[in-house]
Amino acid sequence: MPDYLQLLQDHCMILGTWDQSKVHVLPQWFWDRRIDLIDFRGDLRFFDPDSITFGFRIKVLTASHDMGAGTTGPAVIKRVWVHGPVFVGSGALLYNCELLPGSVVACGSVVRNMTVGTGEMVEGNPARVIKRFVNGQWQRVERQHNG
Repeated sequence: MPDYLQLLQDHCMILGTWDQSKVHVLPQWFWDRRIDLIDFRGDLRFFDPDSITFGFRIKVLTASHDMGAGTTGPAVIKRVWVHGPVFVGSGALLYNCELLPGSVVACGSVVRNMTVGTGEMVEGNPARVIKRFVNGQWQRVERQHNG
């Protein structure tokens, strides 16, 4: 295991074991940023990793627990797939999600149980689409109000 991964492991910032068959390469941005927590237990994939930009203190979770019986059940494997080019702002949490090319995650966002489409920008907790890249510029998405 590379020294930096060992350091993360020693400080409980890694869950599971780094499996090179699932995460073939950790791009330079991984080493340059202070990752808050990265979970290798589930299906973690970086497609075109050199075109992915992470901010600081990102959390990536790929497993949780089945709470269906009202108690903490066995671990359930989830996925986090990131297709470049993508930007993920500082403090974001990624869980059971897919980020398609050209997507942007605003800082502090909680992206869970969703696919962020090509050319979409999300923010918030839970994350929601706030802008789309159309005809060379970002356009605000009008929020739908129920009522």
